[in-house]
Amino acid sequence: MYGSAVESRVRRIWSLLALLLLCCPADATSPVEQPYRIASYGRLVTEVYVNGQGPFTFLIDTASSRSLIFEHVRQKLGLARSQPEKLMVYGINDVAEALPVKPDRITVAGQEVKGLTIGVLPESSSADPDGILGVDFLSHYFVVLDRATMQLKLLPPGEDSARAYRDWSEASLTPRLLKKFPIRFWYLSARFNDRAINTLFDLGAGTTMMNWYAAERLGVRKRNFTHFGPPPEELQDVLGKTSPALRIENVEVRLPGKSWDNQLVIVADAPVFNYFDLEDQAAAIAGPGLLRDTSLAIDFAGQRLYIGPTIVGREPPRASRTQVEVYDPDPGNDMNVHVPSGTGSCAAQGFRC
Repeated sequence: MYGSAVESRVRRIWSLLALLLLCCPADATSPVEQPYRIASYGRLVTEVYVNGQGPFTFLIDTASSRSLIFEHVRQKLGLARSQPEKLMVYGINDVAEALPVKPDRITVAGQEVKGLTIGVLPESSSADPDGILGVDFLSHYFVVLDRATMQLKLLPPGEDSARAYRDWSEASLTPRLLKKFPIRFWYLSARFNDRAINTLFDLGAGTTMMNWYAAERLGVRKRNFTHFGPPPEELQDVLGKTSPALRIENVEVRLPGKSWDNQLVIVADAPVFNYFDLEDQAAAIAGPGLLRDTSLAIDFAGQRLYIGPTIVGREPPRASRTQVEVYDPDPGNDMNVHVPSGTGSCAAQGFRC
């Protein structure tokens, strides 16, 4: 009888230990991750659950201070306006107000953030994602985009997570506030043809872009292209309404310990530079157009970007080293322009039809 009592106690102890092991959270011992993919315009998207519903396709955007959903998602979730004041939303071609809503939770890769006030955007195109995953969510984590496995990993912020990526190249991420609003964005010090350019880190932008102040540093003179006039009317909301807009090719872009050559860059005095208080300085915007085939580890807390391997043979499309035709408003006046720049050269193409 005594032996039976001991055996019964041992069984209860083992049962309790098994229960404790089952109750341990999975992310205590292994990274939390899920797939991401490269969508239209080279932008990066992943699946997101809102209030347990979904999955919804969200754009990963390091230049959106707030997460956003489109109206069809709000209707599906039955979310009501959460506060009287609207939210200010900054985009590539506009600054607009958005309806505020407050879902109970947003879930990515099994990780939840609760209590975020997010914005609702009106429907614009069937090609748009369901929403935008902004820094208000992403900054809770040490974010890894592993290009080799196409996995998004959400790790705890801090040195323990960073340690595994110390053999990658490292660049400083500098936070800067807007002049008029307490909204923070993140910047890199990148070099374009060996010229230092203040660069907005924007994973929501599909194309590398710079303003004319930056282009002048590369030796691309605005005065040589003013006779082309502004871009076509259908592009003016994005590229600006007064200055010419160009494509320049064969540009080398460098971050500490990493370089990409033969890159294509759009030159324009685009409205987005005004929105980010960059209109009076040499500035650029870099995102998936440059980085989509490179592994990244984003340490918001430590203000660092770790830059990992680029998939061999999958670097961003390279431009031809030959000169590119510049389309003159006069269709009878075909001309090629070769523009010297930095240690190499770049070819320029005007946005004209």
